[in-house]
Parts: sequence; C-alpha cells; structure tokens
Amino acid sequence: MDEVQLLGARIKQLRKKRGLTQEGLAEVCGIHYKFLGGIERGNANPTLLVLRKIAKAMKVSLSDLFDYEFLSQSPSQIRRRLAEGLKRCDDAEAMLLFRVYRSL
Repeated sequence: MDEVQLLGARIKQLRKKRGLTQEGLAEVCGIHYKFLGGIERGNANPTLLVLRKIAKAMKVSLSDLFDYEFLSQSPSQIRRRLAEGLKRCDDAEAMLLFRVYRSL
C-alpha cells in the first residue's frame, strides 16, 4: 500500500471503531460521502483542512490519522514483533501484557 492508501485505511478503521457511517462522518465534516469513500479507498488525496475536519469529527488528533504503521505489516510480521517484544520483557511486564491480552 502507498501512503494515501494507508491513510485511507486508517481513517476507515477509526470511523468504524466509532460506529460512524461514511455518510454520517462526511456530513459532520462538510464533505460529500463519495469523497470520503474515495479517501478511504486511497483514490482521493485530501487536503490538510479536510484531514483536520475528519480528525476533529472523530475526536482524535491529526497525528492519529497517520498512525498506520501496523497496517502495512502482514499478520506474520506483527506476530514476530510481538514475540520479540515479549522476549525482552521482565516477569512483571509479561504479566501486565497477559492481563491486557485477556481483557481483550
């Protein structure tokens, strides 16, 4: 995925997490829902002003929209990174991570 596609995927992920439809989010942002769909598919390149409106409507920071590093990684890469991180944890950190995992 290129940067525009990753950005769109992240926006879609955040929108769905908040239970918003494309139409609902687009209305709050003052943009057309088809434009938002294009952004989410990576076909449209939004301006900074539009990105600020999207972030504000979803009550996230602008930088949260660009927090998509994990979206560009395969599940096996993510598992490998998790395993490597666990190896570096002390016992207390491992227990804390296990409690967080169980709560999901």
